[in-house]
Amino acid sequence: MSPYISPVEGASSQAGPSRPQISSPPVLASIGTVLIDAFDCPPRPVLDGIPTPPPTPTVRSDSDPRTPLSHSQNIFSPIPHLLSPSSPKLNGSRLSTPQLSFGDDSPIPNAKDVYEMLGGGALYALVGARLWLPSAKLKTLVDRSAEVNDLPAGVENKLASLGEDMWVWNRGKGTRMTRARIRYEGDVRFFQQIVRAPYRTISQLAESPLYNAEYLHISPPYSPEDVAKLQAELAILNESRESSWRPKIVFEPTPPSCHPGQKRWVEQILPGIEVLSPNHEELFSFYSIPTMSMTDPDLRPTVERIITHILFQVGIGQDDNGIVVVRCGRLGACVGTKAGGLKWCPAYFDEVDSDRVKDVTGAGNSFLGGYIAGLSICNDPYEASLYATVSASFVVEQFGLPVLTTTTNDTQEYWNGDLPRKRLEKLRIRVGQTDM
Repeated sequence: MSPYISPVEGASSQAGPSRPQISSPPVLASIGTVLIDAFDCPPRPVLDGIPTPPPTPTVRSDSDPRTPLSHSQNIFSPIPHLLSPSSPKLNGSRLSTPQLSFGDDSPIPNAKDVYEMLGGGALYALVGARLWLPSAKLKTLVDRSAEVNDLPAGVENKLASLGEDMWVWNRGKGTRMTRARIRYEGDVRFFQQIVRAPYRTISQLAESPLYNAEYLHISPPYSPEDVAKLQAELAILNESRESSWRPKIVFEPTPPSCHPGQKRWVEQILPGIEVLSPNHEELFSFYSIPTMSMTDPDLRPTVERIITHILFQVGIGQDDNGIVVVRCGRLGACVGTKAGGLKWCPAYFDEVDSDRVKDVTGAGNSFLGGYIAGLSICNDPYEASLYATVSASFVVEQFGLPVLTTTTNDTQEYWNGDLPRKRLEKLRIRVGQTDM
């Protein structure tokens, strides 16, 4: 049996919050989001390296501003109605990155013009890890209503095709599937949360199948300050229990929190972080460094300088053994550890193959999912970046999620008609790491 195929370890709860199952704990648990984006019109992709004029700053809600832009046509699903977006409540600690929001007088679109599709940081992280690990080793909590069916059948079937045991349905009282409304007008994106992304607590995780995961992936909507609260909760939980949970935390901060006001929180939480992974723009924002173009010769040295500062001046991880991974789009990623120094891993598709990059939505999340899977397999922070890069390559070559198929006897899994291991070996040869 392929290591990618695993029997379902237990059915998810359909009547309320899930309880721990008597089974081996997951390798990866994510408390990012799995959500449905409702587009006023068919989504348009945004490709890496194509600049977008900055919109006029407008106060917005504390949600993940990265838009899951587009998915396969078979996921498009007209919905009968769209809730009217309300004005966002201001929360001073979360307001930073400007984004245009729908005004109170924004017209509600016709139902036939609305399309729904999957998105979210947890979704893409688990997909990135799923290329290398069986679904039983991956978990995330997904809110959905216990009163009405707020998850379209086509969307649910798409999730199930990746592995039913990955999705722990939280049907607690009052819960609803996270949703957002999006519209494009030229290069400007209008965004509004319809159902806001939930913030999980450690006590909630302790009562779910995510408990005791080896790696805990924390992505938007969490800020560094939010992570500090989670770390404090985890310490309290461990004091109250005979057995402790000390997950290796992998953190990608929510973009609105990437500003100098959160820098002290970043540096405060780093001793309890295994992997810190912002993209280069987010990293620069923490340290008040202006955005640079991808062709700026100072970009790479600046990334390396900040990583070196974090590793040697601030410290990350238990006994300073943590990892900094900065994702730099088509330039690849820079991986740094105190013991091994800095190394760059190139993007999978180079200039010759750049036409294969269709949409970079979810690329960073899937990179981190693949990185976590790679760490669990090889325990090498640099080789893990190869797994991560391959995971991202499958996500960017179409609009939406990569397609998973299996051979007739279920002994081999293909993604977009290709084998992840095949791409991994090609990348190893390319970077001269055939012995890794």
